[in-house]
Parts: sequence; structure tokens; C-alpha cells
Amino acid sequence: MSRLLRAAVLGIALVALPATGGADEPSQVPAVQLRNVRKTPPKPGLFSYSESKANVLKLASAVALAGLLVWSWHLEETGQKGRYRRARRFAIGLLGVLGVAGWFNFGGFHGGTNFIHVWEHYPLFTGSNYFPQLPAPPPYGGSALSEAERYGRERVLRRKMRDIASTNLIGSTADILANPERCTAHFTPARWEAFKQDTAYFIRRLGNRWEGSQKDHGFNGTPWWTIVPSILTNLAGPATDRTLLLLGLLDPVLILSMFAGIWWAFGLEIFAVAANFFAVNFPSRFYWNGGAFLRYDYLALSVLGICMLRKARPAAGGAMLAAGAAFRIFPVFFALGPAMQGIWRWIKEKAMPPRHRRIALGALLATAVMVPGSLLVAKGGLEVYGEFATNTLKHSDTPLTNHMGLRTVLSWRPWSNAKHLKDERLEDPFKVWKETRLANFEKLKPLFYLLNLALLWLVFRRSRDEEPWFAAALCGIVMIPAATELTCYYYAFMIPAAFLMERRREIGLWLIVLALATHAITKMPIWSDDQYMWMGLATVAYGMLVLWMLARPEAASAAQPVPAPAVAKRAGAPKRAAAGKQR
Repeated sequence: MSRLLRAAVLGIALVALPATGGADEPSQVPAVQLRNVRKTPPKPGLFSYSESKANVLKLASAVALAGLLVWSWHLEETGQKGRYRRARRFAIGLLGVLGVAGWFNFGGFHGGTNFIHVWEHYPLFTGSNYFPQLPAPPPYGGSALSEAERYGRERVLRRKMRDIASTNLIGSTADILANPERCTAHFTPARWEAFKQDTAYFIRRLGNRWEGSQKDHGFNGTPWWTIVPSILTNLAGPATDRTLLLLGLLDPVLILSMFAGIWWAFGLEIFAVAANFFAVNFPSRFYWNGGAFLRYDYLALSVLGICMLRKARPAAGGAMLAAGAAFRIFPVFFALGPAMQGIWRWIKEKAMPPRHRRIALGALLATAVMVPGSLLVAKGGLEVYGEFATNTLKHSDTPLTNHMGLRTVLSWRPWSNAKHLKDERLEDPFKVWKETRLANFEKLKPLFYLLNLALLWLVFRRSRDEEPWFAAALCGIVMIPAATELTCYYYAFMIPAAFLMERRREIGLWLIVLALATHAITKMPIWSDDQYMWMGLATVAYGMLVLWMLARPEAASAAQPVPAPAVAKRAGAPKRAAAGKQR
């Protein structure tokens, strides 16, 4: 059955490959999104770099890896494990390295040598650097005032900005210009001058994209996340090209460290699958957050935390999982898996296992450092947590066209998508679409909670007697798509699904198919909100498939070959031989 399943998965991957190649971006993505990072480049020559050529190489690498793994597993199961072993391992490792490089578009980044994502740096740099001064959430109000002082009030009145402090809708700048003390009262004169200089830099760098950047959803870093960025941005000095480059190099270091940790903890095959998923997965491609500032710290911490659990370092694993959850909230589901295990063992055995006690200790120590650190950076009291909670709830009630997850699926209707409800006559063209999505979800909210409870129960039943790393990976990759509604670029969190190959190898093949499917969906002649809904549905379905595969009887033994039966050395020792087999 396993061989048939692997053949079917590989067949799907091979069929999907021709459908996933093509243009650099999906045809229905609004033009403004394509301008967020770079201007449209000229048509490349046959031998010059283009993102479409990079995509073809990434997709071909992923399919080649799937075929190579299926062949390798076949050799192992037929007693030919040593055949071409060095060549196979070299090829798997090479494809894994290509996967890591592929996410960076093989050095093509955002086109040419454009590595830095200035659009992303703007809210993150100003939001963390001026976190104590800017009213929550920063930074658009302060930027409007700064721009008015430097370039004139009339220029700012002519443009719009997103009111992320209250409604989260696009509106006029008149209110903040009429009440500048709401922002400037928090600044000293010297600090305000520094903020104006930094704002002027981003206005120059973004050029005609500056107005569009004021309609983005801004800075929503947690108080814990702000600790390190606030220190770094203040040490780095004013916003310059050099400053942004130095800050932008932090994420590549974290990503490379994460994949080194995966290789160290889980081995070559799982590293290669994880790397190729990262490269091919369309929602989390380099386009969105590549070249930004600490956008992948949560991912590196969460993944490395699971790696630490796998290598029997529970305290370090618990601390990393806690930090990952503190930086982006939703990774708390990775920590929830081991937590459920520990509580279950405590109830069942009247004592928490030593490993889970050390995991809890590591998490508590990390929290003990982060909470006072966040208060020190904010230079305020506990109200900073209340402001963050209010802003988070507001964001959760603001549908976006690139949202993904079960909630997005339940909110979607073919007759009330952006294609039908976007209205350019409104200040916020998506206002009616957002209101309709919220109303649709309200009708199915009981079903949403019921499905989440059912999935959480299944995750618990499957992982309660497993290793802590297994529980962390399974809970995260099943529950995050089901319980949260995240923007697409966070979907790199599915990487730990590759770790479950230790229990069922085919899970890795299906992960590659999922990544290929996200590319195939972009070729559908539908708008971007519909595309990301289908990608979210595919990811939720993948989590359910993993639960089903792990529930099958052969799941426990599929990752390891069955040992050969012991052979008695003399005829008079059948009982000892049988006993040896039982041990």
C-alpha cells in the first residue's frame, strides 16, 4: 500500500509541474501589489535571470527530490540500501541546498541586486525605533505630521492613509493634521527631529510608492518582539541604505541557522524536504517579506525549539518555543502540543515527566526575561499589553485579500468575493467586501469552533503518548491553519510538517505536493482573494490528511525498517531466540 501511495503522490507532483510554471506573478493580482517591491522590469533575454525561470528551477528541484526519495526508499525496502548510497545522499543534499537558495530566488531577490524590501522596513524600523513615542499602533499618524512639516500640509491633505488606530479603514489625513498633539506630545524636540529625518528618508526611497505604503496595515509587533528591534534600531542610528542592509541581513542568518538546525536534528532527507517546501510554497515566497527586518525570528525560534526537543534539550526547546509564541502569538500552538502532553501525564500518572518539567522551566525563564524587557523598552506600564491586545483584536476583525485558513474558507462565498464587491467609489474600496466577509463568518462561527475542537482532540489523541517534538510539530501544522486567520506570508510555519516524516515518510511527499498546488492555484483565472482561500483550504486539508495518515496502523513502523528475526545458534535454544525477538 505504501508503494502505491508513494507512486500516486509522485505522479501528482509530475502532473502538477507543467501547470505551475509560467509568469512571474498571478494574472489577477492587483497592479498595486506588484509595485510594492519593485518596478516592472523589462522583458528578460533568454539567458538572463527572471523570477519565472527561478520558479521553474525551484519546482523542478522539488519534483526531482520527490522522485529521488521514492527511489531511495524503494532500495532500502528491497534490501539494496547500500546501492548508490553516497551518490543519492549527495544529490539529496544538493537539492536541499538548492531549496534554501531557491527561496532567495538564487540571488535574484526582488529583481537584479535589489535585496532590501524598503516598504517592509518602513513600519518595522520606525515602529520599533520610536515605540515609546508613537501612539499605538504606529507609525502613519506621525509620518503624516512629519511629511506636512517638511513638504507642506496641502500635499498630505491630498492623500489618504489607513486609520489603524481605530477603524482600520482607509480615510482622510485631516483629523491627525488638525490634532498634532496626539502624536508630538510624546516626543522631545530632538527625538521629533530624528523621526522627521527618518521619515524623509523613507519618502525618498519609496518615491511614488510612499502614498501606497500609508494604506498598508502597519506595525503590529508584540511588546515582546519590540525588545530586540528597538535596541538594534537605536544602535544602528538614522535610517540609511547601510542601516537597512545591516538590519535586513538578520533574517538570512536566522533562516540559514534554522535549516542547519533541521539537518542536525532530523537528518538529510527531512532537511531537503523542508528546504524545498520553503522555496516552492507560493504564499510565503521571498516577494512578501524577503529583505525585511526580523520577519522570520518567530519561525527560526519555533523550528529550532522543536529541533532542541528532538535532540533531548527540553529546557532550550521550551525557551525557544515560548519566545517564538511571544514574538507572533500564533506559534503558541507549537508549544500547546507538549503542554497537553504534560498535563495529560500529570493527570494520569500524578506527576509531570521530567522532560516536560524542563520544557516548562525553559518557557517560564524566557517569559521572565521578556516581560520586564518589554516594559523597559516601552518605558511605560502594563497598558502596553492592553494596547497590543486591542490592536490585535481589531486586526482579527479586518479581512484581507491574502488571508488564509479555515476562517477564511468559512467566510468565503463565490458571489461575495472581491471581484463582485470591490467598489472604487468608496474611500476604502474593500469596505463592503470586508463587512460581508465578517457577516458570512458570523453565520458559521459555531461550526468553526466545533471543527477546531474536533481537530484539537484528534491532535491530542494522536500525540499524547509520543515524543514532545512530535506533539509540537503536529499541533502546530494542524491547528494554526484551523484556528487562526493569518496573512499568507506566515505560511512558512508549515515547515515542521516535514519532521513528521520520522513517523510516516509519505507526509513529506504530500508536503511537496501542497507547495506545488499553491503554484497551480495561481494559474486559475480568479482574483487574489479567491486564490488565497483555495490555498488555505488546501493547507487545512493537508493537516487533516496528516492526522489520517498517522492514525493508520503502519504509521508507527513506517519510518524504520523491520529488524531481521534473530537466528538461534544451536538447536537447543529456541526459547532464548524467541525471547530476544520480543525484547
